[in-house]
Amino acid sequence: MGIRRISIVKRKNYPQVSRFEENFEIRDEGEICVAIGGDGTFLEAARKFDIPILHIRGGEKESLGFHADVTLEEVDGIIRDLQSDMYSIKEYPKIQITHKSGVTNAVNDAIFFRGNPKSVYCKIYFYDEKGKKALIYPSDIKGDGVIFSRQIGSTAYNFSAHGPIIYEVDVMAITPISANFKFSIISNKNFYVKVTKNIGFLQCDGVEIDRLSKGDVFTVNRSKKVVKVIKLKNMEGFSRKLARLLKF
Repeated sequence: MGIRRISIVKRKNYPQVSRFEENFEIRDEGEICVAIGGDGTFLEAARKFDIPILHIRGGEKESLGFHADVTLEEVDGIIRDLQSDMYSIKEYPKIQITHKSGVTNAVNDAIFFRGNPKSVYCKIYFYDEKGKKALIYPSDIKGDGVIFSRQIGSTAYNFSAHGPIIYEVDVMAITPISANFKFSIISNKNFYVKVTKNIGFLQCDGVEIDRLSKGDVFTVNRSKKVVKVIKLKNMEGFSRKLARLLKF
């Protein structure tokens, strides 16, 4: 049948958007969402919609658009593939953060960051097979904070903080930021985090969701909610994505 109705989230008014308007019905509730722009545009679409997202790079030099396989220069081929059902849909689990102010789901990452010039301290536990908490780092993490990310967010702040790129595995990375521990840990466990000294802020996808101090706790889990991403037939290969990330 092919796609007939789409929603659009765009960073700016690109001239090529008219080609989508000529070939599809533009609706607030489309069959898919076309997100045109950089990584911020993709996150906006993921927060706004629960439908599959096709991320298209808008050509901005300052934005990577790592999860976009195509650019607006390929608009005619994109339209043809969508109308011919020449695509697949991949699902990426979100990150669920339970904190004192509620429950929040993140697409890219959850970050606990110091709230003042002083280092923040926290202990990170995982739940073992019997449901009991056990330390994953041998002592408090002391530094600027810590990042929790899954595959779709591992190339964002996690990568800038020298964390690992997660590729095609269902795990989470814990990456300390300018801390006493200089290495990341990758695991498929759920985590329990307790603040042990000073004040920090909890962020999801760059948005502050809570202020935490000594004694406060939060958990970081694999969410039951997912981000659905459209992959076109002639999608960009992973090595090419890495080349853009590394500016080769």
